[in-house]
Amino acid sequence: MTSLKIGDTRIYYVGERKTPYTEIITRGDIKSGKFVQYYIYGDEVVAFVTCGYQNLHLYIWEAMKQLMMPSAAQLRSFEGDFD
Repeated sequence: MTSLKIGDTRIYYVGERKTPYTEIITRGDIKSGKFVQYYIYGDEVVAFVTCGYQNLHLYIWEAMKQLMMPSAAQLRSFEGDFD
């Protein structure tokens, strides 16, 4: 996990450095500064970025560690909705 702070905005990246990916699924509005981006390789989520949320990265990271993370097909069908 990598934490970054730009101004008052915290950005969290969870995944390995230089992870290859074939697709990005975005949930939220990038212009508003509150979004989640999932990095997809094949049908698997290999990394993600959260911006503007407090502690959301911990919940998604735990889902990845416990192998409970939805597949890319499921994220696409729900438009990346984590609610």
